[in-house]
Amino acid sequence: MTAMAEALWLRALHVADVRGLLPANRSPLTPGELAAEAARRGEDRLARLVHGWYYPASYGRARGVLSDEEATRLVAALETEIAQAEVARPKFASPAVENPPAQREMDCVLCGFPLT
Repeated sequence: MTAMAEALWLRALHVADVRGLLPANRSPLTPGELAAEAARRGEDRLARLVHGWYYPASYGRARGVLSDEEATRLVAALETEIAQAEVARPKFASPAVENPPAQREMDCVLCGFPLT
């Protein structure tokens, strides 16, 4: 596996993870299975990257349907989308959460002594 293929794949995985396209327990899954899961969740570009570039470049040491430049542009487009979503998301300060004071029982009705 080439260093470029590994680095580009890790970038694509990061994007898919940020977007919530990957299952929580993804360690036993192959790149093809991860891409299929992302496709089921609405993102088919990861599958195009895996089958059109990553598998041929990593295991077949052959040129796939996508060139290195096209694969890099595809991952860059995915990264741009999450960067734009971060910019577009309004940043509101979380209101300070104050715990209400603990309610204590009423004072004794007979003597007025505070009950705990």
